[in-house]
Amino acid sequence: RDSLSDVRRVNKYLSGYKVLLHHIRFFLKEHPLELEFTILDLATGSADQPIAVVEMMRRLNIKVRIVALDINIKMLNYARDETRDYPEIDLVQGDIHAPPFGENSFDLVVNSLSLHHFARDEAVNILRAADFMGRRGFIINDLHRSRVAHASIFLLTRLLTKNRLTRYDAPVSVMNAFTPSEMNEMAQEAGVKQHKVHRHFPYRIGLVGTKAV
Repeated sequence: RDSLSDVRRVNKYLSGYKVLLHHIRFFLKEHPLELEFTILDLATGSADQPIAVVEMMRRLNIKVRIVALDINIKMLNYARDETRDYPEIDLVQGDIHAPPFGENSFDLVVNSLSLHHFARDEAVNILRAADFMGRRGFIINDLHRSRVAHASIFLLTRLLTKNRLTRYDAPVSVMNAFTPSEMNEMAQEAGVKQHKVHRHFPYRIGLVGTKAV
């Protein structure tokens, strides 16, 4: 729980939520207000990202339904406690490598800060699945690998937390992340026809796939 609290703190102050929320707004521009906007969140973890999305949607007065998928039952139990006040979020146990949903099942598919945990070929398959399930498109919100980012997060974790797992995992995650050019190449390999890689401060990437509706 301490490490999950650290993740939330980092996401709050280092644009972990802002990247996703910024790009979701693009997909809302042409969405009819009377219709519910549906989102699939792959590898939801503690569901902190879906919570941030719901809070934004409430402010915008837009109805939303989020299916938050994760394979780890312990993580889902933790997320269930965190989402008690968010009936818009449905927690589902499932494998990101074989999500149980068909083509265009959701308006939007999102994945935040977990793609770097997978090997390149696995990441390509995840992008392919996200493109398949998203009627309007998908958003990948992740870290940007660089030496400066690694050094920065190494120092920040030693200043902000005493949790050993966070101090180890955060710098390793940065070095396991993909670069913008690698993200672009993987989207092409996945067969995503329309996509763009966006860079965000500090050292964040937003890969956005779009479809004509």
